[in-house]
Amino acid sequence: MKIKKLLGLLLACISLCCIIFFSERNSWTSVGNLSGIVLGCILPFLLESFQDISDNTAWKTSQRKLERGKFISDDSIIRISFAYLFRIKIGNKYLLVKNERGTGKYQPVGGVYKFSETEKRELKSLFQVKDDNKISIDESSRNDYRLRMENKFIRKFIKRFDKEADRENISDLSREFCEELIDTRILSWDEIRYRYCGRHMTELKFSQHFQIYEILLADIVELILTPQQEKDLRELGSLKSEKYLFATAEEILSLGIKTTTGKLSEDIADHAIKILQEEEGKLEQLPSCNKEYIVTLKEHKNRFTT
Repeated sequence: MKIKKLLGLLLACISLCCIIFFSERNSWTSVGNLSGIVLGCILPFLLESFQDISDNTAWKTSQRKLERGKFISDDSIIRISFAYLFRIKIGNKYLLVKNERGTGKYQPVGGVYKFSETEKRELKSLFQVKDDNKISIDESSRNDYRLRMENKFIRKFIKRFDKEADRENISDLSREFCEELIDTRILSWDEIRYRYCGRHMTELKFSQHFQIYEILLADIVELILTPQQEKDLRELGSLKSEKYLFATAEEILSLGIKTTTGKLSEDIADHAIKILQEEEGKLEQLPSCNKEYIVTLKEHKNRFTT
């Protein structure tokens, strides 16, 4: 659709230029003037159409629409939160853990990416980033990819995130896995293997919770279980604990609400939907998608561990 619109506008502009040229040669002054006025009206739309072609993701398209509608400007402050989430599935159920920040809800294993102190200085220098002021910063959240910056920096910032940033990467996502499942003694594994499924990225939109425009990114990885790990999870599922929950896709989609039993309170975080197998087709497919990684957990210390 974008290409058809661009080609149509190009054809119209070329036709008008030809009319203007022949009008000048044949002294058709009124025709030439009218064609010039129409061409002047079309050119801004042609420029926008070229911009639209370069907006190859939903978040870029949404940003452009907000800018054109004057909802945001170059200096508007945008919040970003970039994370990774584990899909841990046994049978028809997914393993979720209780949120440590007091929401009382269960969510996928995983968390916000972290960056190094050197990278923090680079981000401040290049993009004038500011700490997130919506979630309190403590020792566990220090150097998280929860940040604020001006809208004009967003595109270059995201490009750097994938190409140059000194940060946690897909090749080693052991930190949150260890903090949420190993250190809490829910599991006692020495090694994990997982596959990169793709990226969920929201449009740039206004957050009702935080009252700010934001973009949320979540890289999804799927744990590849050994026979012993499958056995461990089945045994875990037979036990009762406040620390974790095994939930079906239907339960996750309903956020834990069960109208049949009269349970109307949500106890599953809404971002848990992103890990469902049924949602994988909606993920952005990056070059490293479907690549598998093996990470040792025993006596392993991630350099981004707090």
